[in-house]
Amino acid sequence: MSQDENVVDVVTTSAAPDTVEQAEQPLLCEKKDEEQPTENGPLTDDNTTTTLSKRQRKKLLKLASWEEKKKAKRIKEKEKYKLKKVVAIEQGLPIRSGPSRKELKRRIIDYDQATIAIAVDLSFDGMMIDKDVAKCVKQLLRMYTLNRRAPRPVPLHFTGIVADGAVQRHLSRYDGYKHWDVKVSSSHLLDIFPRERLVYLTSESENVLERLEPNDVYVIGGLVDHNQHKGHCLRVAQELGVRHARLPLTEHLVIKTRTILTINQVFEIMLHIHAGRDWQSTLLEVLPQRKGAVPKELIPSADSEEANKGR
Repeated sequence: MSQDENVVDVVTTSAAPDTVEQAEQPLLCEKKDEEQPTENGPLTDDNTTTTLSKRQRKKLLKLASWEEKKKAKRIKEKEKYKLKKVVAIEQGLPIRSGPSRKELKRRIIDYDQATIAIAVDLSFDGMMIDKDVAKCVKQLLRMYTLNRRAPRPVPLHFTGIVADGAVQRHLSRYDGYKHWDVKVSSSHLLDIFPRERLVYLTSESENVLERLEPNDVYVIGGLVDHNQHKGHCLRVAQELGVRHARLPLTEHLVIKTRTILTINQVFEIMLHIHAGRDWQSTLLEVLPQRKGAVPKELIPSADSEEANKGR
């Protein structure tokens, strides 16, 4: 694997968030009691007096209310966990089903010994509105969390991040992202990996991904566009001269709706296949129920072809 000299942050796992909920919590400064807003009064301190508008007071009151609700929710969740722990002990059941926080912190992915790698191409800043960039970054966060808790995690790369761009700005809002066990880089895919190792995943490809090949790097397009730029990732792959493939959705399932998947859904599917799962059970587990996916063998041949037409 070629060494990326322009890595923005090559990180460790010492202070990584263990859950999506932890990482998604906004960074809010604690307010002192005397600085809490009142319904009509000004916000003051020892040296200055600042009169807030009605709209500003309303926002601050809303923020204070949100903080109180968040604290109450945490207390409720802790009580629920304690009760669950007591019941498990009484019934002789394991206290937790997944790895502990300490175990997660000790996990370090061996990038040199891994059989495959997954990269997200994040060079599409200019093609997304800010709202969609925020969604994209939340999906990256979900990917990181899935990988941390996976029995067989994969080396994960976030590539092509534009310096001071929208993706980097939204990533920076998560204070712990610099400690993720992810290689984050501003470099282009071809500056990091040999061309022959890359396989760009795109639903428009005519090539079907049937198995994961050792030493391949599977690329997921980091583009949240609500299908406005259909076929763009395929064109990117063709322009780069790299292999491309689509997931075998219609080969295993009959799907009633569009087969557009989120970035983290594609990653989760790849993660399960890498761990030895079969395609059909993995797809049925990851795809949202609203897509109405059913095993292909349960549907008559003519009906399945009609249902999957154009997907």
